[in-house]
Amino acid sequence: MVSDRRSIMDLQNIAELISLGLTFPTVILAFAVVYMWLPSARKAWLNTGKTGQDWFVMGVAIGFIGAALDNIYWFMPWTAAFIGDPAFQTLTNTGVFFNIFFRQGLGIIAAYCHLKAAEVSSTKPLKIVNTLLIASHLVGFGYAMLLILAY
Repeated sequence: MVSDRRSIMDLQNIAELISLGLTFPTVILAFAVVYMWLPSARKAWLNTGKTGQDWFVMGVAIGFIGAALDNIYWFMPWTAAFIGDPAFQTLTNTGVFFNIFFRQGLGIIAAYCHLKAAEVSSTKPLKIVNTLLIASHLVGFGYAMLLILAY
């Protein structure tokens, strides 16, 4: 049963409906990309002398796997929120664990692959990928430490 607050469709309700509806093409198309690119990504993974194209293909597959799984998870709490189900809070609180692995973990790996693709394919030496990876983690963990110390 739709809650009373749904009797008036405001901009927030409309945006939630659009987002929930767009989850289906997002997930379906992401899995289609993975289906199409996974054989090339497997081959690239096994290639010991990875080319820029190898890194790029691996990044595409990894990034779209993460995006699809992240969208599948967040579809559940947003549906619960829309219908006024009390599971919303529990699903939202659990979402951080899915974010760590799907959104952030696979997103970082995909970004690393894309940066390696640019590095390997570039005519000028970039050689900053590992530095960016380490520095960004240090900034992120530094921020987390500041939060611990401040609160």
